[in-house]
Parts: sequence; C-alpha cells; structure tokens
Amino acid sequence: MLVSRIYGLVVGGCVVQSTVRMEVEVGPPPPAPGGGDWRVLPAQPEWSAPPGARLRWIAFGAMPEWEAPPLDGLREAAINAIDADGEALRLAVINRMPTQTEEYRQALTQAQAWQAAGYPETEESPAPADVTSWAMARWRDGWTARQAADDILSTASTWAAILSKIRLLRLLNKQDVLHAATPEEVAAIRADMAADMQTMARDLGLTLI
Repeated sequence: MLVSRIYGLVVGGCVVQSTVRMEVEVGPPPPAPGGGDWRVLPAQPEWSAPPGARLRWIAFGAMPEWEAPPLDGLREAAINAIDADGEALRLAVINRMPTQTEEYRQALTQAQAWQAAGYPETEESPAPADVTSWAMARWRDGWTARQAADDILSTASTWAAILSKIRLLRLLNKQDVLHAATPEEVAAIRADMAADMQTMARDLGLTLI
C-alpha cells in the first residue's frame, strides 16, 4: 500500500525545503532524492508556525519545533516592506498626477502666484496665460479665469493630499512596528499597511506592481 510522506531538507538544523513522495507503507522510508540531510516530517496539517518562524530540529530523532526569529529581525523586515509598499503607491500616484508634467507645473505656478496677488485682472496685470487657456477651454461652462485658477489649485491640492496620506500611513505603521511586542503584532501591522495601499490604489484606479 502506498502512503504519502513529507520530507524536509535540513540545513543548519532548519528545514529549508520540503517535498512529498508516495512510497510503500511497509518498511523504512527510502532516502529522498538528491544530496543533503532529508528527514521525514510530521503531517503538514499539524504544523502551526508563528510568523517568520523556521522549523528546527533540537535533537536528532526528536520531533522538530518551530523557532521564531529574533523580533528585531522581524521588525526590520516589516519596516522595509512598509517603505516598499508606500513607495510603490507613491510612484503610481506621481505617474498619474497631471501636475508632474512641465506644462501643468507651469500652470500651477502661475495660478499660485495669481492667487497670492489677489487675482488681479487689469490691462497692466492680466490673468496668467496658462490660467486663461484653461478658462478658454471651458468656455461652454462659462468659466472665468478665476474659476480656472481655482480648479488648477484644487487639482494639485487633491494629489498632494494623497501623497501626504501615504506618508502618514507609512510613518505611523513603521512606528507601530518598532513598538510591537510580538511577531504576530508585527505581521498584522505589515499586513494592514499592504491592505491600505491596495485599497487606496483601487480607489484611485491605479495598479501596483
């Protein structure tokens, strides 16, 4: 009768690779293919590993035990992952932001300066050209130069607020990781950050790579 056995390749006392083989039930299990220290493992469904843990043999012939990595190592890995998640969304947002092109940057600069001056519209001080061109494009809606300027400023403010939110979530989650007391807390904070970035990306119609 054939049975399923799980083999683990042990390096430095830890399982680094596993494989499943169908073998004859009677008799000792044959060695797994390939070189190295392969050992028969307990049934996979019985394993319950803490986050980031490795399966280690404390003594040959005994059952392997889960060994959690140092908490500092988990924190460092989580912080790096949080930074990477935030940067991925930040770059996706920047690539979408119209204010990142030279044309829109120029229009934004003109709108900001005109607003700061109090929106003057005189022969000596007319509305800026790039602001006026947006008002002209929206002539069907009856837009004035001031409405065009406010729209340019509002659009830029919206995108800047998104970047600020990404920064806030990144900084908050990194500090939470530094103060996490257990591997489970670290893993949960890291997962929350990834989920928040995916939700924001979906709401903005962006795709994270």
